[in-house]
Amino acid sequence: MKYYPKLFLILFVLFLLSCGHRKSPTGGKKDTESPTILSILPDEFCDINNQDIEVVFSKPIDRTSIFSGIYIYPPILNKKFKWDKNTLKIKILEDLEQNTNYFFTFFKRIKGEHNNKLDQDYVFIFRSGKLNEHRISGEIIYEDKSDEGQLVKFNLLTADSTLIYSTELEGYSYEIDNLNSIEHQIESYIDKNENGKYDYEKEPYFQFFISKKETSSVNIELAYADTIKPEIKSVNALWNNQLELNFSENIKSVSEIKITTSDSLEIPLSVLAHALNEDKITVVTTKMDTIQYKIWLAALEDLKENVLDESSILFDGISIQDTIPPIVISSFPRNGATIKTLLPEIVIEFSEIILTENLSAKLVSVESQELTEMRIDKGNSNIFIFKPSRELTNYSSYNFIITASDMTNNKSEEFSTFFIPIVRQE
Repeated sequence: MKYYPKLFLILFVLFLLSCGHRKSPTGGKKDTESPTILSILPDEFCDINNQDIEVVFSKPIDRTSIFSGIYIYPPILNKKFKWDKNTLKIKILEDLEQNTNYFFTFFKRIKGEHNNKLDQDYVFIFRSGKLNEHRISGEIIYEDKSDEGQLVKFNLLTADSTLIYSTELEGYSYEIDNLNSIEHQIESYIDKNENGKYDYEKEPYFQFFISKKETSSVNIELAYADTIKPEIKSVNALWNNQLELNFSENIKSVSEIKITTSDSLEIPLSVLAHALNEDKITVVTTKMDTIQYKIWLAALEDLKENVLDESSILFDGISIQDTIPPIVISSFPRNGATIKTLLPEIVIEFSEIILTENLSAKLVSVESQELTEMRIDKGNSNIFIFKPSRELTNYSSYNFIITASDMTNNKSEEFSTFFIPIVRQE
């Protein structure tokens, strides 16, 4: 049968053609391994004056992630990054502060070429001159026992809230060594939802200010929002005689505010008045110089009656003088209103703090032009409360007139509000 060899030949050719169209798999196994830091030169705690720093990673790095992934304190602004395969060279191009420890933090947001994050945050400490060896240590106390065993985010900051470095703690104690001889504050929380920030009321939190000591013992007491004591977050000098203090939460009261120069002389700066407004306190002082000051607050109480016995923060004075006159931003009773009492409270809110001695107010009967004496139930603030010393005349019209000057003698325009007391007789 001569057709069999031809049949076999045709089948063999078809087999070869089918093999020629089979494709091999492309690529390989997906890279899920996080990069690590294998080594760093010079060795930690070495003097880095006139030295480059070389960091060797375990795999190629996305070089654009370095710019947001490295944090240095104190800041080194003049520097360059150079790469040689997996090795990063940091060239320092400025003079460093003498006898100062430098903290280099490499955050997990540094990524490999396949978008894998660095396996952990790394912190390396170097020195310029003498190594500082101040220490903070203590216990870690958990309000909620179910939080025990979780990683605790730890932020070390300067007294003016500049980040020094971040790390993670675990267990029931901690120790932070080789710190500079400055005032610090520490901030800790458990990042339960891993979003990289503290979520108020949902996560336990702790913050504390630490004076300049060689060794400080501070227990980290992680508590939820209803037991958190208020803290100063920042101070802004608005004018050369006015400050705005920002807090971690709304403030109910403060028993004392004291300001001195931050040097060893501690020359006092007089506090003339202050006003609370939710999570802010405005403070009026005598004229400041362009030097650094320190402000202390005693018995700072929040709305949930959590009291911080003492708190302090540094700030820089400014020379800019207030040239804006005060204005009335709200009043009660409103203009043209009728009121149901013969002894009303008249509430005036200014745009800034006014001293009682810099204010002139009068209550005048429209019909008789008779003046009614008033007392001031609240003053030396941005809000004043006035009350007539005797009952007003029923169904009579009254005009309340007020002018004021601030501490730099900027004068307000005259403000007036008109109202009628109407009390129905039964």
